[in-house]
Amino acid sequence: MKTYLNYILTGLALFFAPIQGLLIAVGIGIFLDTFTGVFKSIKLNGWVSIRSRRLSHVVSKMLLYQLTIIMLYIIDKFLLNEFVTQHFTIQFMFTKLVAILLIFIELVSIKENIEAALKIDIWKMLKTLLNRAKEVKEDIDLIK
Repeated sequence: MKTYLNYILTGLALFFAPIQGLLIAVGIGIFLDTFTGVFKSIKLNGWVSIRSRRLSHVVSKMLLYQLTIIMLYIIDKFLLNEFVTQHFTIQFMFTKLVAILLIFIELVSIKENIEAALKIDIWKMLKTLLNRAKEVKEDIDLIK
């Protein structure tokens, strides 16, 4: 019986091996979002604002996101991949697109948490940095 269980678990691990990196990337995104959310909450309201009920939403979010990727991978592998590979060379394209979308959602949330906690505007800082880089490039071109 134990041998069969090992075979089943090994088979599942091998079946989901192609999306292992996607699952890890989405998990890291959720972890970073949670970390910056806790940082923002502590920075704005102090330690009393940390509640276990709010932190328990992280578990359901992680489970929902990971199961979404797993289910879409199964659909992609057995149904959609045949059609997509006729036009594109990307394997499991829909699974990867949804993973990118979920990571993008987490990145937007991380940006909002950082901006609220530190009271800065990241886009404004990036624009200023790009303008300075352009000025430096122009100065270098004038020196040449």
